[in-house]
Amino acid sequence: MVSSTVKEKLRVSNIRVTVRNGGLASVLVLLALLTFICSWAGVFPPVLVENWYAHGIFPIISYSFGLLADMVPFAWLDTALLAGIPFAGWTVYRRKYRLLSGVVAGAYLVFFWSWGLNYHRPALSARLNVEVSDAVEAPVEAFRNTAAGEINRLYRELANSEYDDQQVRSAAADRVGRVVEVIHGSGWGSGWPAARIVKTSRLANAWFQMAGVDGLFNPFSHEPIISNGLLEIERPFVIAHELAHVRGYPNEGDANFVAVLATLVSGDPRLQYSGWLNLWFYLRNRDADALIDEGPRQDMLRIAERRRSQQVRWVSSLQTAVLDWYLKANNVDEGIRSYSQVVLLAVATERQWERFR
Repeated sequence: MVSSTVKEKLRVSNIRVTVRNGGLASVLVLLALLTFICSWAGVFPPVLVENWYAHGIFPIISYSFGLLADMVPFAWLDTALLAGIPFAGWTVYRRKYRLLSGVVAGAYLVFFWSWGLNYHRPALSARLNVEVSDAVEAPVEAFRNTAAGEINRLYRELANSEYDDQQVRSAAADRVGRVVEVIHGSGWGSGWPAARIVKTSRLANAWFQMAGVDGLFNPFSHEPIISNGLLEIERPFVIAHELAHVRGYPNEGDANFVAVLATLVSGDPRLQYSGWLNLWFYLRNRDADALIDEGPRQDMLRIAERRRSQQVRWVSSLQTAVLDWYLKANNVDEGIRSYSQVVLLAVATERQWERFR
């Protein structure tokens, strides 16, 4: 039989543990709320974020997380889902809401300070000293004709060639690293080893296809993930896009543009074709497809059919709404419309492309 003194000591000890755990959860929630409010209000100075974080602290964080990301061939996202979903269910069932809120708050703090602060960097157009409003209709029309010609030429060049997925992944990683190095300029933070292994998710892939998600960046392990339902002609650009997120470009329009430079200005025709083809979906208008030969036109139809056959409308609509809110909450005022900024950036910077080779 346990004495009353021992029982009292155990009771006091349990109270102390409860208070200690509850206090930590409360502190994490408070810090997370403060961080979110500051991010929403845009109080982080873009110049300081660029100079002190993006060029100073973030490369160290990215290198460290990259070691973790490339350590295993499977997606850490699957591990998080396997552990996180049962944990969330258990905390709700046991009504341990304080514990759950503390874990969620801690996860948000890791997300924001290890990667999300990059949302407050200056726009890529400002860093490249270009004015995207200069890209009026006439330059866009000329660029559209150039794109059509490149698509037709590259399709013929790639006829009967083999697709090497590992070679494409490696080339895309090298090219994104080169583009980011040129954008950052010389000095510390201009180039650094980051995650290179592009993965697929066994658990989330079905959702990706139903929601129309071609790729995803996991900010908690800095790993790039793509849908395994992508066609070979889509994969190089999507891989480059997710690797741009790895390098600290969270804005979707900026990541698209980094991927454009990584693919279009490369020496690999597979990367070039994928880049031009992706860009065409933003450039095309009612009459533009007449400029495209039958072969690449069939490739576009294959992409459209792939998306149509995989997507579930309500899931895709929900995913779009959530993504739009998420982007706006993280200082991207255009929301999902930021994807299309790539056209203006591409047209306005075409004369600078040579330096990104």
